[in-house]
Amino acid sequence: MKWLAVILATINPLTGRAIAIPLGLSLGLPFLDVCLVSGLSNFLLATTIVLVLARIEHIPVVQRYIEKKRGQKLTRFIEGKGLGYAVILGPFLLGTFTVSLIFQGLGADRKRMILYCLISALIVTPIVGWITMSFKGIMQALI
Repeated sequence: MKWLAVILATINPLTGRAIAIPLGLSLGLPFLDVCLVSGLSNFLLATTIVLVLARIEHIPVVQRYIEKKRGQKLTRFIEGKGLGYAVILGPFLLGTFTVSLIFQGLGADRKRMILYCLISALIVTPIVGWITMSFKGIMQALI
């Protein structure tokens, strides 16, 4: 049941890894296992979102929206350096799933988005785990 709580907290777009990792550690689960399960479940759901949205792109209304946005300054930024910034800052500011939805909506490349999700899981998950371990006393006081 403890692992199920961690997985459900991770795949919930409102909570994500920022809640799942402290929850798992407060339930007494091992640090590395919690980070691995949280990162993996986050990556799998984000990849699923990217693949589903790639299928939806072929709907005429969605296709017109993407074509309308292409060439604008924000879309050019995303296709260029923006994806790199989103890997690091996106999960902290908006969440992995929200960033995936925004970038796919602006027409980002599907393969780059899956790579983004993997890099995000590999970078952000240990950082959240480290922050949680650093403030372990405060986390235990809250629970």
